Amino acid sequence: MAEQEHTEKLGKYDIQGVAGKGSMGVVYLGHDPFVDRKVAVKVCTLSEDFTPEARERARKMFFNEARAAGNLDHPNILRVYDAGEVDGEPYMVMEYVPGGETLRNYCQPHRLLPMETVVELVAQCAEALDYAHKRGITHRDIKPANIMLTKERVAKIGDFGIAYRTHTDHTQVIGAFGSPRYMSPEQARDDDVTSQSDLFSLGVVLYELLAGKAPFLAQNLPGLIYKILHEAPAPVTSLRPEVPAALERIIQRALQKDRAERYKTGRDMAEDLAEVYRDLNRPFDDLPEQEKLEALGELRFFSGFSQAEVAEVMKASRVETFKQNAVMMRQGEHGDGVYVLVSGQVQVVKNDNPIGNLAAGDCVGEMAYLSDGERSASVVCVSPVTALSIRSPVKEWASFPLQVRLSKAFQRTLIDRLAKTSEDLSTHVG
Repeated sequence: MAEQEHTEKLGKYDIQGVAGKGSMGVVYLGHDPFVDRKVAVKVCTLSEDFTPEARERARKMFFNEARAAGNLDHPNILRVYDAGEVDGEPYMVMEYVPGGETLRNYCQPHRLLPMETVVELVAQCAEALDYAHKRGITHRDIKPANIMLTKERVAKIGDFGIAYRTHTDHTQVIGAFGSPRYMSPEQARDDDVTSQSDLFSLGVVLYELLAGKAPFLAQNLPGLIYKILHEAPAPVTSLRPEVPAALERIIQRALQKDRAERYKTGRDMAEDLAEVYRDLNRPFDDLPEQEKLEALGELRFFSGFSQAEVAEVMKASRVETFKQNAVMMRQGEHGDGVYVLVSGQVQVVKNDNPIGNLAAGDCVGEMAYLSDGERSASVVCVSPVTALSIRSPVKEWASFPLQVRLSKAFQRTLIDRLAKTSEDLSTHVG
């Protein structure tokens, strides 16, 4: 079925339009009249420039995906309902995900998802991989572009085109596996690939979703392979300091070069992620006082503060929570307080234009608080937010050493923010 032709029917399926295009085919929006549901119909329509060998390989990948995913029934795996051929062109009927968005859209520094959302989505993927691995299927190409995202924030792993199936009589797809940036060390060496290879790739995805950049980057393929084989990536906390230590440990374990030190199953990884998710969503007010102090002491804003100084700030503050999309501060209002973000993410908006995001460990409202003036921008919650609210002027409640410490923290915040603004402007101009 050629893409340019207007076709209203493909087998029993009604074709309603084009949902997406790729190098190996077209995905149509279809309707299954027998069960009355929307479906995605993927048709393998290769360019005439492809060699016969390339066309045969693509055909094998196409049906390999149908056979692998078609035998899986999991809420976090894109379902394959049917497959066949029309006029020599293979087609596959899949679950339809409105919007067709993938996690690739959330790997840029300016579009990062809230941390708790990232943890939840990757835990879903780890559970899905555990399910597939127990059924003898290794994906071999886990990457953000192969993980779809529903409007309800549910992850769906797709594209099983090069998946390896343990229990099959069919010829497997052989050759170089996976996308280079997400390859495990054993894939880079062209060794046997196991279920733990998928978990390494999922660790790369987790890192990238948190940091906005991949853990292994190089100017060419040999350089990239060398890093995957021999170099440890920079800690994700060096790029996003608010990432908790437990989450950093999960990433480090997933990215171990030696499979013996890596997660053995997706379930193990999912359980560790679930524990981090519970901690991220645990109400701050429910923590014992000592745990509150320790949690605050780990925030970037309180770097260099003694525990006694953190306790003094906490005593003079109150904890406030905000729902997603709530406005914490409005441009033009009088600045009668400053917030230190304990969890969640906010967006700074000036004259209706977003100018940046801030997360746990950052403070907002310090300029108006210090000058007793008006807010220069609005602050909107991108996710549910917990913040420490300081309303009274520092000189009314803080000891002199703490006043000096807070003054330095506010100055550091302003300097960092100006440096970030200059960097963004230079990147934009460049």
